[in-house]
Amino acid sequence: MRRDILLILSVVMSLSAFAQTPKGKVTITITTEQKQALDGATVELLHSKDSALVKTAITDKTGLAEFEPAVAQTYLVRASNVGHQPQYSQPFTLTTEQASLTLPALSLTAKAANQLAGVTVTAKKPFIQKLNDRIVVNVDNSIVSAGSTALDVLERSPGITLDQNDAISLRGRAGVIIMIDGKPTPMTGADLANYLRGLPSNAIERIDIITNPSAKYDAAGNSGIIDIRLKKDQRFGTNGTLTAGFGHGELPKANAGGTFNYRNKKVNVFGNYNYSYRENLNNLIINRNFYKDGAFVGSDDKDNYAEFPVSSHTARLGADFFPSKNTTLGFVVNSNFTDFKRDANITTIVNDTKNEAESKIISTGSDNNDFNNTVANINLKHKFDSTGRELTADVDYGVYSSRSFTRTASSFYNLNGSTRRDNDILDGDQDGELTLRTAKVDYVNPLPKGAKFEAGFKTSYVSSDNDAKFFKVFSSGRVVDPTKTNQFLYKEYNNAAYVNYSKEFKKFNVQLGLRGEQTNLKTHQVKGSVDFKNDYFQLFPSAYFNYKLTDDQTVGVSVSRRIDRPGYNQLNPFLFQIDPGIYSTGDPNLKPQTTWSYEANYTVKNINFTLGYSHTINAQNTVLSPILDVIPNFEIEAGTDSNITVQIPVNLKSSDYIGLTANAPIRVSKWWNMINNVNVYYNYFSGNLGGAQLDNGAPAATIRSNNTFTLKKGWTAELNANLNTGGRYGYMVLDPQWGLAVGGQKTVMQGKGTFRFSLTDIFWTNLPKATVTNPGRYVENWHAYRDTRVGTLSFTYRFGNNKVQAARRRTTASEEERQRAGGN
Repeated sequence: MRRDILLILSVVMSLSAFAQTPKGKVTITITTEQKQALDGATVELLHSKDSALVKTAITDKTGLAEFEPAVAQTYLVRASNVGHQPQYSQPFTLTTEQASLTLPALSLTAKAANQLAGVTVTAKKPFIQKLNDRIVVNVDNSIVSAGSTALDVLERSPGITLDQNDAISLRGRAGVIIMIDGKPTPMTGADLANYLRGLPSNAIERIDIITNPSAKYDAAGNSGIIDIRLKKDQRFGTNGTLTAGFGHGELPKANAGGTFNYRNKKVNVFGNYNYSYRENLNNLIINRNFYKDGAFVGSDDKDNYAEFPVSSHTARLGADFFPSKNTTLGFVVNSNFTDFKRDANITTIVNDTKNEAESKIISTGSDNNDFNNTVANINLKHKFDSTGRELTADVDYGVYSSRSFTRTASSFYNLNGSTRRDNDILDGDQDGELTLRTAKVDYVNPLPKGAKFEAGFKTSYVSSDNDAKFFKVFSSGRVVDPTKTNQFLYKEYNNAAYVNYSKEFKKFNVQLGLRGEQTNLKTHQVKGSVDFKNDYFQLFPSAYFNYKLTDDQTVGVSVSRRIDRPGYNQLNPFLFQIDPGIYSTGDPNLKPQTTWSYEANYTVKNINFTLGYSHTINAQNTVLSPILDVIPNFEIEAGTDSNITVQIPVNLKSSDYIGLTANAPIRVSKWWNMINNVNVYYNYFSGNLGGAQLDNGAPAATIRSNNTFTLKKGWTAELNANLNTGGRYGYMVLDPQWGLAVGGQKTVMQGKGTFRFSLTDIFWTNLPKATVTNPGRYVENWHAYRDTRVGTLSFTYRFGNNKVQAARRRTTASEEERQRAGGN
């Protein structure tokens, strides 16, 4: 019923904003004191009685702005422009008989120089913005996001979903690239999720969601790019922020940190440090059913309860030097030190061929993991002249190390409590290191008549060494387990080059791009002395076209080809034990997937619609399968449960996606703003896993509504609602889930301090549930309970100068490599 009420309210509010039809048109011309037309001035149509905003327009090259009011009323107009004093018109009344009304022109007076020097920008960006080529999530402007983590914010962002393994999908498609400040993270899967859990939201400025990147970006990411931009202060002098927060759900969470910046005309020094401690839980309820030649042969029921505290230190230090007005030389070092522990209690009830309980397994699992990651970057930017011709260069060197100590201990019982066999204890000592070295150069050359040429080159070399030792533990001591102990060495060379050409016309603009990438990789598995090599070269074209129908209507189309190389941990053939009946592994023969993506978009005023289609070859998917179907020589010890599954990445034949996305910001009233995002899509998968044919698809939808309320005396409130109807992801079908979050904030200390409080997932309903089907072999039903209902209180204090200097945006060299370096 709660879901029905939320949906009804959303529909009613949306209809109320669009139900009224225009009755007339108002036009006005904005000029300077010298009666010259002002292009790009902001003109607001206001209700005369309370100055509530009705509509906003931007003047064209003739200084003309047009409105089509919803009803006949009395209005007034406010015009403003950078460097000018705002100006109001006289109130006027629009009657139902009037088809149009032309108001007297308004002239804006230029501000004096001393007035301009004291300007302080106080405008607040909305939590979610739709720009031409991306959706921007302004994290710092979300009350609900205060005191949470990067993973929490991503899960609440438009079109983003997480599965039971915390794998991230964008608009129903896997293969998304996660970047930090323009550089892909070196992790995938659980490693990436743990890193994002340790990155507090107060360290993030914004998140850019790019669904169809140009040739300038790495060709990786068939569903797009998610770029997490960390905070960097842009003010002159010394300034920064201090933040602390505490939250509690089922378990406690806390964070603290600060940013600092010193800037003058010759140098800018910046940095931040954040500490996060979060105790998390994951209670995974699993029902597994096994079949042989279509006949039921047994099942089990698992209750896997795990608590895992994550302690993370994130630090960033950098500087920009300005030896001349056209040259900037800089460096930045990013480090993350994460300590991740897990304590799990797993109860397994084993059922016979009649689906009746016959035995029980009690297991405990403990992990102690350390991830230490550091990347250093030096960068150069040089402007050759005032036309915009410039050269940028970046060199990155990063080391990602991990150390993991694990123990899985299991006891086997009959239903009467007697012991079935000896205990099984497995210790793991896993050590990994990945090193990346990347360099890139980009050149931009503006051409006459609105044209521009861009070109660039990138080279990278990535090497990793993963050494895993496993030991069977007996009362007499430990013995090496040769079936799991292994060492895996990986080397990859990538070279890429691109060209882009774009041109602006009066009514439309066009961009054409081509990127070429050469890949050479080598792997060596010490166990069995197995070597693997693969070399390939591929081209990745892209094209974009936008046409301006009217001043407030634009249509556009785009197409691009992209590639997703396997994450480094997906290639690792190590066999990891989760409990006696569940393993995970990688496949060195996993192929990259390639995708053609097509998009058409239509924007009217501030509402945007995007229709997208993509076709992927060799689609990568993670499957669950009986282990003997995947690893025929796997030895099952006598007396153990023979129903063992393995989680492994595979290549399907293909996958197809078609979806329609709508972004609709609505100003319900002067104090209430609403931003709605709807994504309706259909995923279709085709493949074959050990004779199990997959030719199936399913529709799905994600709906999000972000509401902000500006109240009196410095109070602001926020209400967020989301619904995910589920959908198909290869062999897995997700059930629907929804959530509701609220928050409030109060500014104090003359705007320098902010208290925020929030409660996420109020009804504890935003929990994943799914069914995995491997036809004729295996069916699994799972449901995960997580610590998503959390109350948080945080405080932020800002200090320093308020004079803003234009920011320099960095995109360093190691863009794709950091995304794929997980599991090192």
